[in-house]
Amino acid sequence: MKGRRMGSSRPRRTIGSTRRRVTQETIDQMADLRRQGLTHKEIGERTGCSERTSRRYVGNVEPQLQLPQRNPEPETSPRALRERFAAEFLEILYADKELRSYTVVWRKLDADSAEAIWGGPPSILFLSEAERLIRERLDGLGDLALRLMARDRRSQDRFLRETVGWLYQDYTAWHQFRQNFGKTGEDWRPPRERPPVEPIDEDEIDDL
Repeated sequence: MKGRRMGSSRPRRTIGSTRRRVTQETIDQMADLRRQGLTHKEIGERTGCSERTSRRYVGNVEPQLQLPQRNPEPETSPRALRERFAAEFLEILYADKELRSYTVVWRKLDADSAEAIWGGPPSILFLSEAERLIRERLDGLGDLALRLMARDRRSQDRFLRETVGWLYQDYTAWHQFRQNFGKTGEDWRPPRERPPVEPIDEDEIDDL
């Protein structure tokens, strides 16, 4: 009795004797949950296994369900599309060959002569007025219409033509008149900034 150790009569516990057996049915369930996008910790809680067990059996299974993002991607958000279109449309007008052909820069040759060089950026007043019209029209478009327009270049061209086409014609017609009939003493201004045109009295025409 003296040589007997304390507690030696207790039965030894076999390591892993209480471990739950993983069946094929459990593995299939874990794989299905993984495809739905659950984490290994969540799968373990659902199936009564550990996170380590889930990783061991279905660690190579990739989720097939993509969870929706809280914030849309910048390139597809309505605000980003409006800014993108405004910048692209202004760049088109800025690089337009006809608009640039009406800009003249005088290069001085000597004390008594100068050379006219045609071609340069269009009027900033014109570009500013075009930007105002474009932004107003873009703000009036619905989000779905914006995304549809982003898919088709022809829709973008038509939008630009319908929005600033009349302003484009007004600008070019004014410069053509100025070139054909000499300087008018005034620079081009947006139509809304011009003084109203008084109606012509028919009686005055008859008198003339």
